[in-house]
Amino acid sequence: MPYGVYLSAAGAQAQSHRLQQVSNNLANVDTPGFKPSETILQARFSELIEQGVVSPGHGGADDLGGGVTIQPEQTQFKVGAIRTTGRETDFAIHDKDSFFVLQRGDQQLLSRAGDFLFDSTGKLVNSGGDAVLGSDGTPIQIDPKKPFQVGPEGRIHQAGVSREMMLARPKNLGDLANVGGNLFRPLAEFDLAPPGQRNVIAGSLEQSAVSPTGTMMEMIETTRAFEANVQMIRNQDSVMGSLIGRVLKS
Repeated sequence: MPYGVYLSAAGAQAQSHRLQQVSNNLANVDTPGFKPSETILQARFSELIEQGVVSPGHGGADDLGGGVTIQPEQTQFKVGAIRTTGRETDFAIHDKDSFFVLQRGDQQLLSRAGDFLFDSTGKLVNSGGDAVLGSDGTPIQIDPKKPFQVGPEGRIHQAGVSREMMLARPKNLGDLANVGGNLFRPLAEFDLAPPGQRNVIAGSLEQSAVSPTGTMMEMIETTRAFEANVQMIRNQDSVMGSLIGRVLKS
């Protein structure tokens, strides 16, 4: 394969991957608590330099580089706008460090989305049916036949009993793995928000942190970069075809 075609193909593949990531961000512009991801592209050395056969910086043809590589995506943990909904089981965290803790099967998941509700059995769950954990580590449960009240810091009161939601504070945001949508799996142990720092407000919801305008501009930029790489492949293929045709005629 001609070296130029190889570089253009690597660029097209990278921009195609980036386009998928940007499209996913845009599709979640209305998902509560969603955090956008960012594709990291990195220039790579040529194959011989990566294998240690040739040293970088020697000034030869291998210093032209080996195209681009795709690094693991990084989540941008910026806080979305807080919107008042008036629903008493909607909750928003008014700090950037804390997460709600959910139970799915035998694993715990973290989320900034507080669009909760009580199911028919009286268990507090998110829109996907995952149970919301209380500060004691058990799912929050009420009697669905009796009235309840939501107090300060998101505490739920019923018949003289008060429950509060568990708030996790990861030691490092890099310890969170995105499992889809607005949910994250902790890769390490996390701390709990101490008393007096439980900034939970009922009747509000954190919106998606995706900027529709900025994301649309990024999609247009990515699409044009992809098309430019594809056009380069076509141009080089045409040049190679013309060259081969001349050689065969001579």
